[in-house]
Amino acid sequence: MGQGGKTEALTFDLAASPGHLLHRAQQFASERFSEATGGVELTQRQFAVLCAVHDLEGLTQTQLVQATGIDRSTLAELVSRMASKGLLVREKAAGDGRANAVRFTDAGRALYQTAIDGARAADEAILSALPKNKRASFAEALGRISRAVDLGAEAARAEAKAAKSDKKAGDKKKKKKKKKDK
Repeated sequence: MGQGGKTEALTFDLAASPGHLLHRAQQFASERFSEATGGVELTQRQFAVLCAVHDLEGLTQTQLVQATGIDRSTLAELVSRMASKGLLVREKAAGDGRANAVRFTDAGRALYQTAIDGARAADEAILSALPKNKRASFAEALGRISRAVDLGAEAARAEAKAAKSDKKAGDKKKKKKKKKDK
């Protein structure tokens, strides 16, 4: 309660909220992906699964979770739906009868090949919303957030601190070299 017994209004600035802005950016990315892959019935998460299977065909579903960052239950449902659509097949993994290895079908491989150009165009559309000199740092920042999920916040902070230290050391070397070259 504020002065005089009045309750102070609590406000939250969505326009400055990283969580909200990331959600909005994800909406934008999803729309660009859908437009760029026009006519292909494929979500960004499904495309991530296809990419992981393409890179290392025969991954178990647990390895696909690690490769894509998609949680276990969502990934299991995605793989199940993609298998029922004839895009992927699941078979018992060699050496572990409890695990399923995931492989492309011919239709899955063809869909992946069709979707690549659209995914690249979607990424370009997303980055084109930024000035050219901000695009690399934007992608780097997103990568750091992604690694924070994988590593945990403390390890990600340590990694960021080490990267900053390495950058400073590299900048000092460049300055010394410039002075030496003059």
